[in-house]
Amino acid sequence: MDTPRYPSLTLVILFASLWLPTRMCAQEHYYFYRPHQTRGSDAFFTPLNLVLNGSFDAFRTDIGNNRNVRTIPWKLTSSIVWYNLRSPLYHINQYGWKRFWREEFINLSFNIQELQFLPNIGDHTLGYGMLYAKVTEYYDAHGYPAPVLWGVGTSLVFHYVNEMMQSGYEYKTNVDHIADIYVFNTLGLVLFSFDGVKRFFSEDVELLDWSLQPLFVPRNTTLQNVGQEFVLRYRLPWADHLAPFICWGVNSVVGLSYRYDHRQSISLGVGQSVNGMKRQERGEFWRMVPNLDGAVGVFWDDDGSLLAGMIVTGPKVPNVQLNVYPGLVNVAGIQPGLYVGTGERDGFVAGVTFMASPISLGFMR
Repeated sequence: MDTPRYPSLTLVILFASLWLPTRMCAQEHYYFYRPHQTRGSDAFFTPLNLVLNGSFDAFRTDIGNNRNVRTIPWKLTSSIVWYNLRSPLYHINQYGWKRFWREEFINLSFNIQELQFLPNIGDHTLGYGMLYAKVTEYYDAHGYPAPVLWGVGTSLVFHYVNEMMQSGYEYKTNVDHIADIYVFNTLGLVLFSFDGVKRFFSEDVELLDWSLQPLFVPRNTTLQNVGQEFVLRYRLPWADHLAPFICWGVNSVVGLSYRYDHRQSISLGVGQSVNGMKRQERGEFWRMVPNLDGAVGVFWDDDGSLLAGMIVTGPKVPNVQLNVYPGLVNVAGIQPGLYVGTGERDGFVAGVTFMASPISLGFMR
């Protein structure tokens, strides 16, 4: 654990991530948060379920369903992430700058082991940047003072915990933490501080947040159905009722949306799902490489707010996951949501969700 420290670099990057977005202090227009949406994933959105979904997204890649929040070594995982972040140049030098650039930034390889830059750009820059703007707009709409600082603070919390959940339990060099926190997450915060970027990703194309409905299972103190899914969709100029889309996250599919009235769309896509992670070690260095499986997804949304979605994965790890969001069904004046997951990934998990509760009780066996 004795490594050279570069406190000046660390402080400069952290300062930049806090200072640059503060230009977004006055909200005249909401690009991603929809205060008047009464149903679906956008109506369900709150800072707390953002923190839950963002922090524990990696739970979905654990096929053994070991998602017990009580047994997580919080202090150890936090210190392992900081062990890498406190001396970024040292760890990159040890790992190798060429290899760091090739794996974390961009390359032309089709080798899954060298495509880490895809989630870096898709999740950490575009997805997390959009969520920063969305949660900042939430704070502004609900009258919080200094909504930008609240938005930055909320984002940094789930960014860090997300890295903790992927840290492993050993003090080894992991340059993923450095690339994620210092480069791509910070880039997302900066980019989505500009109205032009937000306008492009909300009007020219649709960048959507289709995050899940967190469940807590008291019997084994696990978190289920936590995670983030992002969607990029483009309405065809010559047929605006049709829109190619890509949905990515643990489940990533590509397909076509059909808008059957002025607001509601049905989307169908095929692609791949991450059905587990494989640890690769090289001396004191390590990284995680995904195991991929097939996936089919069908979704129903109201102006970008997901009403219901179903993902079927297999054949290696057959599993079905169904999310029905609050606001779609009305039962005696109550508008509950529902999650059901069954198969080799989930076992059997179910729970009823509610608009006013960012996390609900679940059942599993």
